[in-house]
Amino acid sequence: MKKVSLSFLFTFLLLGILATSTFAAPTVVDPDPPGEEHNPEILPADGVGNLNPNANGISADAINQDENFDNVIKSVGMYGGDQKTHGQYKNNTNSCASCHQTHTSKADSLLFADSTFQTCSACHDGTLGFYNVFETGAAYLNGPSTAGTFGGSHANNMSVHAVDGSVAVKAAPGGNKNGTGTWAAEFNCASCHAPHGSYSDRLLHYNPNGMGQKTPAEGGLKADDVPVVDFANKGGAGSGLQGVRGTKAEHGLTDAAYDSIPADAVVIMIYENGKKTTNPWLYGYPVRGSSGNNHYYDSRLFTADPATILNANGTYPSSKADQVIDHYDYENGKGIISLKYDKGLVYGKTDEAKALLNAATFAEISRAYSVKLDLKAVAGAPSVVTEHNVSALWGSGGAGVQMSQFCSSCHTDYMKAGSNGGVTSSHGNYNGENYYGHTTTSSSYTCLRCHYAHGTDAEIMVDAQSRTVFDLQEEGMSAADALAYMKDPNPSSALKKFTGMSGCWACHNSSKATTLKNTNRDADHPDGMIDDPSTKTVTQPVKGTITFSPQVNFRSAPNMSASVITTIPVNTVVDIYDESDANFYYIKYNNDFGYVAKHAITKN
Repeated sequence: MKKVSLSFLFTFLLLGILATSTFAAPTVVDPDPPGEEHNPEILPADGVGNLNPNANGISADAINQDENFDNVIKSVGMYGGDQKTHGQYKNNTNSCASCHQTHTSKADSLLFADSTFQTCSACHDGTLGFYNVFETGAAYLNGPSTAGTFGGSHANNMSVHAVDGSVAVKAAPGGNKNGTGTWAAEFNCASCHAPHGSYSDRLLHYNPNGMGQKTPAEGGLKADDVPVVDFANKGGAGSGLQGVRGTKAEHGLTDAAYDSIPADAVVIMIYENGKKTTNPWLYGYPVRGSSGNNHYYDSRLFTADPATILNANGTYPSSKADQVIDHYDYENGKGIISLKYDKGLVYGKTDEAKALLNAATFAEISRAYSVKLDLKAVAGAPSVVTEHNVSALWGSGGAGVQMSQFCSSCHTDYMKAGSNGGVTSSHGNYNGENYYGHTTTSSSYTCLRCHYAHGTDAEIMVDAQSRTVFDLQEEGMSAADALAYMKDPNPSSALKKFTGMSGCWACHNSSKATTLKNTNRDADHPDGMIDDPSTKTVTQPVKGTITFSPQVNFRSAPNMSASVITTIPVNTVVDIYDESDANFYYIKYNNDFGYVAKHAITKN
């Protein structure tokens, strides 16, 4: 496997990963400008199928062959059937064995490969028919994924979220570069995705970076020691987080999911600025002791000020147990109140339970992240494969703000509303000075408007007219010139969907200057919002097989005197992107582009 070593653990992997920002003073700068050494290619040069030789060992041209498929997928019906890979398991499932080995695992958590990244890529490198997170170019633009690619190259100024375990979470720009705990944890696929189930689409993690257990001041969602008030006394705009006690009707719980709650039950939910929130409540205990009250749960209520009840570590003495409503009171065969973790509420239907909830005056609720995307089935694909309507993120009711909140669990400084005076980083970044940045709390201007989640390179970017390299070729530009044009000119392409700063033009193609009117608005985009690249489709490259034995030269230009990049063995399958030259095909091989003589290739 190709490796690029890192000489130090960098602080900023990607420059401005969530938004293009301006800062208050010239001294407020990122300390380490990103370069090639900060963006290791995590797709090896010897082909996608050899990404994980210790895992499935399957080559890209052996996709879904039964003898190879069964080496990894252990549950009949997990692909295209009714068994699920990640959660919603049936009683006769064998899905666990596709990721874990009971006695002979190669990694912690009984993973069958030697890391989280290797385990995930055993299925998601394209060799088994699941989402291929390394797809790029035409294959990506025509595929169901909208998250970008991990398969970019330095030649195309790629940038990725380095999920191979080479960095810690605290490397995130806008995060806590000196953080401990969850900040110091390895960053990998499971930092953003929850392999055993999630409240969100795409298995987005319910508690990324532990932020469900951290307060808004720390960048999280926790409702920490907030007052519990009756519905008639709930606050409005600017009131912040509150626990609100009311009836099912007062809370507007009309969905069928709430049918089990009686009409006369006492229901407590968390409200934010006067509006009901339905974030699921987290289950678990951040501090666990040996017995009694030596541990506490993430979701609990109090009948008095928690400051008068709790020990420094969040536990409480037995003498205060009657002032805490926690797991000892939840319905579990002997409890008296019912907690619907997935619906974000607690209710009581008996007189005893109602009295207990009516006595609550404070709440401490760790809340899960939930991002609901507009997903649809992909024609001809198994049920496990869905497609995301990216345009549904924008505008009222979209999930764009939910996605920004999710991204800001690591990039906490970048989640902000507009501020006339700037803000100060909660982590002490930017030398403690005020800084300014894009608003990311508006549905129209969120993280995914400008950035891919996985990674980018020139093959999947667009320019200010929403043209891809394939569009440019249709207009007459050569493939090599199109890639050179689309290559981001900045030190890092920063996971951007738009090359250079053309993303600015995507939204700002009508002038915002007070005395200058821009009359050159793009006629194809009169409303100023250029289409997201993930909504585009292109013509797939033609497949060809090397027939010249034992190998053929892969050249940098279409002539026999051009330098040789490498050689390609006979019977290798390659992608042909351009056939316009009389004697050479322009092809892609091992994530590089170059030329091979036409007589050495047979088109499939």
